[in-house]
Amino acid sequence: MAGTLRDDLASLKIDRGGRDPQPRPSRPGRARRERGIGLLALLIWLIPLGLLGFAGVYAYRQYEQIRSKTEVSVGLVQTMTSGEAEKLLSAKGYLKSRYQALIGAKIPGRVEKMYVEEGSRVKKGQVLAVLEHNELKAALESRRAMLKQTEAQLQEAKVDLKEKGREAARARRLYQAKTVSIEEWEKAEAAREMCEAKVAALEAGIKLQGANVQETEETIRNMSLYAPFDGTVVEKQGEEGEVITPSAMSASISRSAVVTLASLERMEVETDVAENLLSRITLGQPAEVSVSAVPNKHYRGRLRQIIPMGDRTRGTVKVKVEILDPDELLFPELVSTVHFLPDKALNNPNANRAFLFVPKAAVFDENGHSFAWVLDMKSRVEKREVEVAPTNDELARVESGLKTGETVVVNPPKHLRQGETVKVAE
Repeated sequence: MAGTLRDDLASLKIDRGGRDPQPRPSRPGRARRERGIGLLALLIWLIPLGLLGFAGVYAYRQYEQIRSKTEVSVGLVQTMTSGEAEKLLSAKGYLKSRYQALIGAKIPGRVEKMYVEEGSRVKKGQVLAVLEHNELKAALESRRAMLKQTEAQLQEAKVDLKEKGREAARARRLYQAKTVSIEEWEKAEAAREMCEAKVAALEAGIKLQGANVQETEETIRNMSLYAPFDGTVVEKQGEEGEVITPSAMSASISRSAVVTLASLERMEVETDVAENLLSRITLGQPAEVSVSAVPNKHYRGRLRQIIPMGDRTRGTVKVKVEILDPDELLFPELVSTVHFLPDKALNNPNANRAFLFVPKAAVFDENGHSFAWVLDMKSRVEKREVEVAPTNDELARVESGLKTGETVVVNPPKHLRQGETVKVAE
């Protein structure tokens, strides 16, 4: 080791500009050691430089966090219809059928036959289900037979009355001729009166039995459940073999209805309006209805009824908005949103067309052009030229320059700069 160090020191020589000395033969491993020493020196220099760079980045980030940022309010670029943009107020509710009924039985019975399923369209008077009534059929046949028997007895009594009437008339003539006693005449008259009473009793019995037959026939008709109006079966509560009663004590024992029938051509939204906003709407007010289950369509509506009863616990009034253009996609109990529109919306052909809208406060003019500050995912602002058309006091319709879902700065401060990082107000 000492010899190697002496050899390295001896090889060091200051060049005085003279003649090159005779090169010495290189020893094994010398070149590798020189490269290793160079790399080590380079690494020694890179370590403090890397630490210095890391410290600079860290200090810059801390500065960015400490530095105060401009606080701004933001809004969204939204896709909505012209009706939604011009709405006076909005309210949520549920779809109802104007004509909806639970179809049940007047008397208890077991379902013998079901003729409809959910979704079946029926006409007024169509049979929906039939309850068992074999004993009623037997009772009806018995009462009809009794009625015929009584009618026959009446005919017999009328013939007897006719005979007794002739005998009474002959006895009267004979009494007047002094050939029979008054007792015989009175006996003949009594027999005639008894026949008249029997005929009257049989006639009353025929009316009673006829009423009984009619009652049984009506009871049998009530065992068949009919559709009271044109509609669609929206729910089927009963099945064949189940017991139906007019008012079921428990659903596990029996049911009170067989089906729920609704007219889907007469749909309306039942919703609540706050008392302090009630003055904004009147009967016949145009409206636009959006249904969560049909997101790509809006329906035309009209305020049909304001229920004259307030809810003091909630401070609301119930209203009903009929849908003017229902289709097969609507059915009861769907969540709906009603946008009440100004009266002019009735004549607006674009009321149901969708456009892009931006808060009007986000648009400002500069050098004869309209601009808006758009916020990106990193809270940096970008100044973008836009084309808008004013619609109401709050919104402007976007013609170009913005896309749906983008965030814009509302009432932007004048000192904003391109690419500046801002803080969104909460």
